[in-house]
Order: sequence, then structure tokens, then C-alpha cells
Amino acid sequence: MEVAKLRRLAEPDFRRYVLRRAEEETRARLHGQRGARIARGVKLTGSGTYELHRGSRIKPDAQLFVAPGATLRLGVGSAIGIRNIVNAATAITIGDGTRFSWDCQILDTDFHEVFDEHGRSRPYTLPIAIGHHVLVGTGALILKGVTIGDGAVVGAGSVVTRDVEARTIVAGNPARPVGKTSGWAPGRV
Repeated sequence: MEVAKLRRLAEPDFRRYVLRRAEEETRARLHGQRGARIARGVKLTGSGTYELHRGSRIKPDAQLFVAPGATLRLGVGSAIGIRNIVNAATAITIGDGTRFSWDCQILDTDFHEVFDEHGRSRPYTLPIAIGHHVLVGTGALILKGVTIGDGAVVGAGSVVTRDVEARTIVAGNPARPVGKTSGWAPGRV
């Protein structure tokens, strides 16, 4: 948070902010993730590898599962949103400065085998790679095997089933390109 913005906060608000931040940093340290922040109500389950880099944050009530042998990497300054669900059966990599709004899901697995018309098993888990400074809107669903390029924007409620090029805006179900972007900035709520 900017110093000028902090100065504008009323004294009780500033104290609450400092206490909440210290609490989140302590919770992250207890999970072996020094420099990250983990909010109240977050569930980190599974025996896989969590790599939460400095300045990354997991917001309240998010549920994350990393299967044995799988990895979840959250880049510097990235944030998993409120009530997000993340399920890593293989690998999910989220780049620096990427933000997820509330109620998003990131799933690198179908959770079950699906067979093609010839009875052959289709891959039911594939890694997900999300680039740097990506913005993912409320209620978006990102499915297995997807790569999202740097600076992309995923619209609210989108279902991402295919790769998204860098600096592209996608929306819909399934998500399709609807425009290009030169970047985005955090909202002023």
C-alpha cells in the first residue's frame, strides 16, 4: 500500500491494517512461506509443494490443494482472491503481479479419467501456466493445460479452456478474445 494512502487512513483504520498485515505474515511464516501473506479462513491442504514468493497474498476463505508431487507457485506480488479454489494435481504457476478477483477456480485436473471414442484414456491432468501481471475477473474458471500470456485480462465469469495470448482480453464460455490491452491497474474501491 502506498505511504500517502496509509497517511490518509484514520488512526484506527491504520492500526487495523497493520495488525491484519502482521497476522497474515505470521500465518505465512507458520506455513514456511516467509514474506508471503495468508489471510484468515484460508485452507492449505495436500502434501505437495507450495512456493509463495515475497509479497504474494492469499485472501480470506481461499481453498488450496496441492497433491503429492505437485507444485503451486505464486509469484512476487501476486494475489489469490477471496473464496478462490485452487487444485494442483501436477503444477500451477502464477507469475509476478497477477491478481485473481473473488470466487475464481483454477483446476489443473478433471479429477477423473475420461475415455475417447476408442476407449483410450485422455489426459486428466495438465499443468497451468499464468503469466506476469494478469488480471482474472470474478467467477472465472481456468482449466487444465491452459497457458495465459503476460498482461492478459480474463473477464468475469469466463471459462478458459484454451491458451490466451499476451495482452489479450478474453471473455465468455468458452473464453474467446474480445480485444487487446496495454495493461491494467488496481481498482480504487
